[in-house]
Amino acid sequence: MQKSDIRLFFYTSDLMRISGKCERSCRRTMKKMRDFFQLESYQELTLYQVSEFLKIPAEHISPYLKA
Repeated sequence: MQKSDIRLFFYTSDLMRISGKCERSCRRTMKKMRDFFQLESYQELTLYQVSEFLKIPAEHISPYLKA
């Protein structure tokens, strides 16, 4: 089994890096995403959910998620 160097889960800091927006704005966007996918506040967003919501291919987002 090969170890992947890309994380599956997506955090506010990742969105800040991608969008260039402030933390508060990114937290609001993350909440909108959780509401859209009907997730509880403790559940994590995945790369694929964020990709679907933002309509950006996952291949373009994944370089920002390297550990």
